[in-house]
Amino acid sequence: MDLIRLSIPYRFIHERTPMSWRDIRFGLKNELLDPHAAVEMAVEQLGEREDPTGALIKLAWPDNYDPVELLVEELAEAEPPASEEEIRKKWLYLVLAWIYEHRDEDPDPLQRVEEVYADFDYPEEIASFVGYMPMTGPPLGSKEAAIRRMFQRWKLYIDDAARLYRPS
Repeated sequence: MDLIRLSIPYRFIHERTPMSWRDIRFGLKNELLDPHAAVEMAVEQLGEREDPTGALIKLAWPDNYDPVELLVEELAEAEPPASEEEIRKKWLYLVLAWIYEHRDEDPDPLQRVEEVYADFDYPEEIASFVGYMPMTGPPLGSKEAAIRRMFQRWKLYIDDAARLYRPS
């Protein structure tokens, strides 16, 4: 990923979907996730597990000798394999939800969608609200109406994905 750099906090993610250490690793590697999020997840898991691993304990109380990325890597490798495609789809949803929720703080949120589209290798499921892609549906007669339709489609995508990734 080349264009999008975010620092999505753990609380935002945790409210929307359960995360694995493989998910956290992807978020850190691609600079989408606040690095402290891994520590927050470790602290949370430490309170839930009866026999935590050494890596989990170290991550819950990080110091300068144990880089967060190495501990996350160790925890991720201890998990069952996961589909890279599914991890990417989950992050696509999280990134677009974050940008949408903060759209009023961004001078051009639809440009950010175009960057996400490129970074995530042009996923078809979001093409309907990428500005330079051909629009489906009847012409709306104005640029403003077309922009409103893109925002509506963006919101619909987020709502649909939220149902898929919602914590159980």
